Amino acid sequence: MALKTELFLDDLLIDKDSQVSIGEQLRSGLRKALFAGRIEAGARMPSSRFLAQTLGLGRNTVIDAYDTLIAEGYLVSHHGKGTFVAETLSAGPAHDRQTVRPQPAETGRRTSSRAQALLPLAEACLPSSGERILEPGVPALQAFPLERWNRCQAAANQRVGRAALSYTDPRGSLDLRRMIAAHIGPSRGVACSPDQILLLSGMRQGLHILMRLLLNDGAPVLLENPCLPETRVIVEAEGARPVAIPVTENGADVSLLSAEQRQARLAIVTPAHQYPRGYTQAAEQRASLLAWADEQDGYIIEDDYDGEFWITGNAIPTLYSESKNNRVIYLNSFSKSLFPALRVSYLVLPPDLLEAAMRIRAIFDPHVSVTAQLGLIEFIGSGAYNAHLREMRTLYRERHNVFRHALKRQLGERITIAAQPFGLHLCLELDQQFQDSDIARKLAAEGFGAQALSRYYFAPVEEKINGMVMGYAGWDAPDLLRAVKAFERLCR
Repeated sequence: MALKTELFLDDLLIDKDSQVSIGEQLRSGLRKALFAGRIEAGARMPSSRFLAQTLGLGRNTVIDAYDTLIAEGYLVSHHGKGTFVAETLSAGPAHDRQTVRPQPAETGRRTSSRAQALLPLAEACLPSSGERILEPGVPALQAFPLERWNRCQAAANQRVGRAALSYTDPRGSLDLRRMIAAHIGPSRGVACSPDQILLLSGMRQGLHILMRLLLNDGAPVLLENPCLPETRVIVEAEGARPVAIPVTENGADVSLLSAEQRQARLAIVTPAHQYPRGYTQAAEQRASLLAWADEQDGYIIEDDYDGEFWITGNAIPTLYSESKNNRVIYLNSFSKSLFPALRVSYLVLPPDLLEAAMRIRAIFDPHVSVTAQLGLIEFIGSGAYNAHLREMRTLYRERHNVFRHALKRQLGERITIAAQPFGLHLCLELDQQFQDSDIARKLAAEGFGAQALSRYYFAPVEEKINGMVMGYAGWDAPDLLRAVKAFERLCR
């Protein structure tokens, strides 16, 4: 049942020196609020006693006003629950209330030229929805230990008390940064000091900060082609120029770039599990990328978005673990390993960039949610985080196997699925007789969230791109099998 908002009507104006009775002023003020749309249908009215105290009136005056508006059909009374604004107001002036309708973004005459340039890009940045089966990037939210998280959050609030209500260190809680460093050192080979870690309110924020920290307007940025559309949009939104790094089965390969393209001084890559193709960057390509950074006195942003979840074999080492000259900036988040709404991510920065990054970040957002940090500290410290990761690795391996085998069984030679060692999604090639964008559109019409592989490419390539990017981590076997049946039916 939807929660009803309880109104706070302290702005009603009552003139006790007016010749108009106080009761009529109150009734008139409530009607005007209804007509103007300031009071939502279904909202819970304050109790007569509370409203009388708020406005300095007699309680009987408020009761009389409520009774009149109930008789007129504007309010309804539910015994034992309170008085509410009518869901469907009676015929009359209430139908003339003002309604504000959003205008299409492209027709906003009062927006700046900068906004007009950004608005068409916003479509690619809309968040994933866990309600659409096969949506890439959705973790197993139904399997998250919510009760244990709630206990950790409550224990943290009790332990810290009112200190949780204030701002903290702009880098984030030292306790949490120590825990992150202790975790990613052995698990991802990211050996770092807690002082190198900057907590963020999302991975996109990290990219925005780094763009402003490291680039001038119009500067080139090396991006994998294909890549996450949001990454390209952020680069363009920050006034930089995307330059495509070709992606082969060995991952992003900067050796294939021209001398002019290699003049860039920043690259954004997903070496452990290329997004969306799923390739792991080979040793030769990694060495080439690190050599490029040294040659150009540049930096590499390593997005390790799902590096905790491998399906077969052992964990893939990070590029950070192979860097010797502080050229790699490590970026990760708790969105995939816990839940997206947590909004806690982090950067591991070279020591000489930390202070400047922290100051630029402070311009836009002084700190990450303190309550979220406290909950994480308790959750990690209790051992629940590592336990959850182990359980999810097992669960995702099971769902990966169910999904992959069902796809091969149902679609056979109409698809090709490359070996992918870990992750939350599968990327597959689709027979050329089926157009990926058309299949994605038809799946969306049936409520599925699979994406066309071609939408992830921002620069031309020689081969014909035709495939699907399909998330499997967030749904159990019956949902995945139902999705495969729908996919097969559309590929006949």
